[in-house]
Amino acid sequence: MDLYCKNLYRTPLSPGYWREAAASFHSVKVLVFAALMIAAANVLASFYFNVTPETRFSFGFLARSLCALVCGPVTMVVYGVAEDLLGYALAPTGMFFPGYTLSTVAGVLVYSLCFYRARISVARIVAANLIVNVFVNAVMGSWWNVILKGNFFWFYFSTSIVKNLVTLVPKCVLMFVLFQALVPVLQRLNYLPRQVEGRIRLFGWRRPEEEI
Repeated sequence: MDLYCKNLYRTPLSPGYWREAAASFHSVKVLVFAALMIAAANVLASFYFNVTPETRFSFGFLARSLCALVCGPVTMVVYGVAEDLLGYALAPTGMFFPGYTLSTVAGVLVYSLCFYRARISVARIVAANLIVNVFVNAVMGSWWNVILKGNFFWFYFSTSIVKNLVTLVPKCVLMFVLFQALVPVLQRLNYLPRQVEGRIRLFGWRRPEEEI
């Protein structure tokens, strides 16, 4: 019996949700997928999309969100640390700071809690990216700048929040396209339960008898 491709849960508060998330960390299939996504994230991090000349973002978040969808929050804690450390080892930029590792872990945890074993919908995609952009990128990132560079929190936050709100829509669109293309494939390969039926809907849909 494949424990990792069976159940859908209404919320992460269900005990079975965390049992599956913990069990996935012992699955070779899941760990190999996570390793591939670490490599993909570091490659994609070198490619950027410019929303405006001053505002851009890399494509690494696509690999992180896809891995969070498959692997769950327990595996993604290890994933976040490994991806950040490997990325710094491959392309070091200045002094290493553990706060950025913490931000990576927080971001992939948000994606996990929003997507793992849940119906995929446009609303979930928007909510996940909004939380990551505002609380992880803008709030946490601004605190790290205060620690590293000094000055006031609001000095960094006022600039960062604008950038992250501007990039919200293109990130959501790209994630929607990625999930619409790959989630059905991953379902057929038995990496995922039936989290999408046909087209991804605005608020999703559910069959109560299939969810726990």
